[in-house]
Order: sequence, then C-alpha cells, then structure tokens
Amino acid sequence: MLKILFLISGLMIMSISKEFMSYFMYLIFLSLSWLMMYNSNIISNSYLGSDTLSWFMIFLTFWIIMLMLSSSHSYKTTNYFYQKFCFILTLMLILLFLTFSSTDLLSFYIFFEGSLIPIYLLIVGWGYQPERLQAGIYLLLYTIFASLPLLISIFFTSKMIGSYCFSSLVNYFPESPFWVSFWFFFSIFAFLVKLPAFYVHLWLPKAHVEAPVAGSMMLAGVLLKLGCYGMMRFMGFFQGKVNFMSSILVSLGLLGGLAVSFICLRQVDLKALIAYSSVSHMGLALSGLGSWGLWGYSSCLYTCVAHGLCSSGLFFLSGVIYERSGSRSMMINKGMLEMMPSMSFWWFMYCIGNMAAPVVLNLVGELGLLGSILSFSFFSMTLLMLFSFMGACYSLYLFSSTQHGIYYSGIRSLSDGLMREYLILFLHFFPLFFLILEVDFMTY
Repeated sequence: MLKILFLISGLMIMSISKEFMSYFMYLIFLSLSWLMMYNSNIISNSYLGSDTLSWFMIFLTFWIIMLMLSSSHSYKTTNYFYQKFCFILTLMLILLFLTFSSTDLLSFYIFFEGSLIPIYLLIVGWGYQPERLQAGIYLLLYTIFASLPLLISIFFTSKMIGSYCFSSLVNYFPESPFWVSFWFFFSIFAFLVKLPAFYVHLWLPKAHVEAPVAGSMMLAGVLLKLGCYGMMRFMGFFQGKVNFMSSILVSLGLLGGLAVSFICLRQVDLKALIAYSSVSHMGLALSGLGSWGLWGYSSCLYTCVAHGLCSSGLFFLSGVIYERSGSRSMMINKGMLEMMPSMSFWWFMYCIGNMAAPVVLNLVGELGLLGSILSFSFFSMTLLMLFSFMGACYSLYLFSSTQHGIYYSGIRSLSDGLMREYLILFLHFFPLFFLILEVDFMTY
C-alpha cells in the first residue's frame, strides 16, 4: 500500500508538469500497477486495506480519471487553466483512493466528504452556464445535510465499541432490537443521497447538466459508486440483523427507479436523460442490496463497474456532440447517423449496454439483481418486468432521437470522430465486453 501512495505522490508532482503525455502515461502505469496487485485476500493495516470490493472500486477510479484526462485534451490545446485541471484530477484520485482503501470509520468519513471538493471545483470552474453555481450549491447542501447523521452514527459507534476500526464492527451489533434499525438508517442515509435514491436525487441531474464532460464522467463513473460502496460496507457490519428493513429498501429502489424511468422519456436534454437513467439503474442496485442476499451483493458490484463505464461513455458521447453542434438538445441533434456514421456505431453499443442487452457486463449485473429481488419477493415480478421494459424504452429513445430523423438545417456539417475520441470510447467499452467472460473473478 505504501508503494501505491508513493506512486500517487509522484502523480501529484507530475500534475504540475506541462507535458500532457507524461501525465497520461503515468496514469496508465498507475492503473496497470494496481491491476497487477489484485489479491482476493484482505490486505490490511491500521488505516489502509484492500479486498475485492475496494480493489475494483480503486481500479475503476484510476481508469475513469485516465479517460477524463484524455477527454479534456481541449483544455490543453486552448490552455484553459490546464494545470489547475490536472491538479484537481490528482486531488480527486487521491481522495477517492483513500476513501475506498480506508479501514477506519472516521478516516472513511473524512475522505468520503472530501471527495466533494474536487467535483464542486470542476462544476463551478469548468462548467458551462451560470446555473452551475446553483448546481454546486445543490450538490453541497444535499450531501452535507445527509452526512451529519452518518457522523453522529460513527461517533456513537466508536463510543460503544471503543474503536473506529472496521474489523471491530463485524458481529458486534445485538440481535435486532428495534433501535438498531434507526442506527442502520442513520448510517446509510448519506449513502442513499450519494447513490442517489429516489426523493433525494434532484442534485444529480442539475450537477450533470452543468458539469463539464470530465465532471459528468467522474460523477457517473465513480462518485455515484461511493453510495453503493458505503452501503455494501455498512450492510456487512449489520449482517442481516435489520433484514426487516428490506421491504423499505426494495420498495424505494424499485418504485423510485420506475418513476425515474418514466421521467427519462420526457427529457429533451441529452445529459439530463443519461443522468436520470443513472438514477434508475442505481435504484435497481439499491433493491438488490436491500434483499440481503449474496447474489444481490455480488451483482451490485458487477453493476457498479458496468454502469460506471457505460454511463461515462454515454456522457463522453454527449460531450462530443456538444463540442460540434454547441447544443445538447435532442431537438437539434438529430440525424447523426447521416452526419457522423462512425460515431453512431458507438452510440448503438453504449445504448444497448445501457439497456443491459447481451454482450456487455450490465447484463450479468442486472440478471443477478433480478434474481436476488425475486428470491426476496416473487410478487415483485411485475415491477421488474416493467423496470426492464422501461430501461429498453428510454435507451432506444436516446438512440433513435439522436441518430435518426432529419437533421437540423442550421447545422451544415459535423466532422466525424477523431482518433482520440475513438480510443476513449474503445477503452470504455473494452472492459465492459471482456469482463463478462470472467464474472467469477469478481465474486466477493
């Protein structure tokens, strides 16, 4: 673990450099170094540790930040505060690495909340419209309000057991007295907002719409997974002792995700549609976790990795269109199949990934989540069928609205993709395609 910290400190120094390629190659080296360090056993000391869950989240962080840097090459060519941008990316990488590898409750909370700072700076500093200030305030208010119960829960827990260490919490909680459910709810409320669950999701579409492409990639790719990661960690501490709360979590995830699926069908902004689809997918992941089964737990990990890559690729594609046409409106960006035929292939691949069609990892994750929810309650079959149908509806709506139809006459021509853009899209899709062959590798 110390080796990785030394590598990240070298990355911090590298971010001050003006050489784009040196920073990019160092990120690739860091990702491959972490890939080689995989071990299914827990590697732990007093403060930092790694198991299968945290290893995958850290690797996803390295991968997405490397692609964020590549997608923001225009900041380098136009010298748009590029060094400050690289510094913020590095700060985000360090905070997320420490969040996912913390084995101490208080350290986890500090780094969990600290990851808000770089994404807030990205939205406010590199966003598009003046409304980005309102989006940043939404992000801060929702998250800080929800994190106060988590902090109180952590202090209360440490007072009860005399330690902040994760390993001290396992099998500690008593055999399901009623007040443990309140303890559990206070512990996971911050993660429900970060997920985000329905009713506390309004900060996410605003943040996505106002964020730059790199900010949207980070929000969808990694920061939403902080909510899943936190819930998976804390649910492991309670170990089913509050399983009578399963009905609340499963209902909130399914009904909320279904409601958001209908909202997706009336969006005209590309980013807003992709953002609401993320809320819908995370609702299904919340339901799978709420069923308290091993299938739901493992499939939530698959879904986190798959959705992080797929939605990040979709946000990058919307950024490609925005760079060329100057608009994210689906009313203006029509007929792209005629104007950008090669890019339409990638739109198709990522849209079928978003609907969890075969060939991609999303399919394995959603099938496992469906099986876990059905094992909890067979009466949820109707809701799950409707959920899957609506997922296909808004994904096909996204594809057909942008790629088909008569293109807007105000846009004379749009250049097709660049080599850099195809590389970024391939690096998003490559893990999605090949990890489906090794899903047993990811079993926790």
